[in-house]
Amino acid sequence: MNPLAKPQREGKYRDRDIDCQEALEKAFMEIAGVQSNTVVAAAGGTMSPALAALAKRAEAVGWSLEEAEVAISELAQNLLDEDAAGAGEEE
Repeated sequence: MNPLAKPQREGKYRDRDIDCQEALEKAFMEIAGVQSNTVVAAAGGTMSPALAALAKRAEAVGWSLEEAEVAISELAQNLLDEDAAGAGEEE
């Protein structure tokens, strides 16, 4: 299990949400690759136990639980959008 990056600094700052997504992306993709059914649920805001654990790991290094859950949901939506775009190109 790879360590997660911490926020650049405490408190709010510009692009903190993007930093959180980047911090979680690798671990999220590992989970999504094994449990692809969790991606659709996460895009809708429902966290599987594995993704909820990832959000808790993020909280432990300094992200808020809410921003970690939002980042996971955004990563899931981005993955679904990429898959849909790829499917559209195949037609």
